[in-house]
Amino acid sequence: MEKKKDILKQVTTFFIITSLITTGIFIWMFSGAKDSFPAVLLMMWTPGISAIITSIIYKDKIRDYGWKPGKIKYLGLAYLMPLIISIIAYGLCWLTGVTEFTAEQVMNYKWARMLGFDLPAPFIVGLLSKMSLGFLLTCIPVLGEEIGWSGFLTPKLLKITSVPVTSLIVGVLWAVWHFPAIIGGFYGQGTPLWISLPGFTMVLVGYSFIRSVLVLKSKSLWTGVVLHASGNTILMGLFYAMTVRKDYSAYIVSETGIFTGIVCIAVAIAFWKVMIKKTKNSDNVDFAIN
Repeated sequence: MEKKKDILKQVTTFFIITSLITTGIFIWMFSGAKDSFPAVLLMMWTPGISAIITSIIYKDKIRDYGWKPGKIKYLGLAYLMPLIISIIAYGLCWLTGVTEFTAEQVMNYKWARMLGFDLPAPFIVGLLSKMSLGFLLTCIPVLGEEIGWSGFLTPKLLKITSVPVTSLIVGVLWAVWHFPAIIGGFYGQGTPLWISLPGFTMVLVGYSFIRSVLVLKSKSLWTGVVLHASGNTILMGLFYAMTVRKDYSAYIVSETGIFTGIVCIAVAIAFWKVMIKKTKNSDNVDFAIN
């Protein structure tokens, strides 16, 4: 059983290493490499690299990160949660006329062409191609982040604090880690910072809540990978592509949209409460007290 002070040392070291590597990469990106694939890929793998270095320093077991996939139902929930959030957030805005729906971009997705369809493809083909092939390819770079967030940081914090506190810490760190890219103008939807920073933070804190619950229940970092990749593919990509980009649509629904952030947190808290209730009914007190 790890002691709290030992865990705090590891977490602090992880923060320091992540900050140092991230600063170096951002200097590189701000010096003209913002569109460089190697720079972006290295950035996404920074949390994982930092976690592995930290574990080596403290002689911690990297094999305990949760490499087994766990139960399929948790992987399924990880995939579905961003879809549910997107349907609620975007769907309400489309139905009320706050934003408008469009199928044009989805019908011209490269993913459909990669599957052998001529463009424009039927809407359902474009939809499913993004949700399958697009999702699978997104898992590769996302794995680098989630080795750090889901394999190392979230499990460590869950050993010494509650699901809400863990989720808030990881979610805020995850968001702040992206801030230089948003402020620099090469990440996000180009909304003003007073919208994009709080909106993006709310989205990631909401996802962090869901991640904490799934990692705790599944003991697998792959639930974090699936959640993250699904969010990037569905909420950030697919549903925003189905929204007419005019007026203030990005202010409301997008990865930095305020309404998306509100819905994300609300759904995440509801998901946490439901999982707690199910756990109490099965007499699993370890999860219930968190």
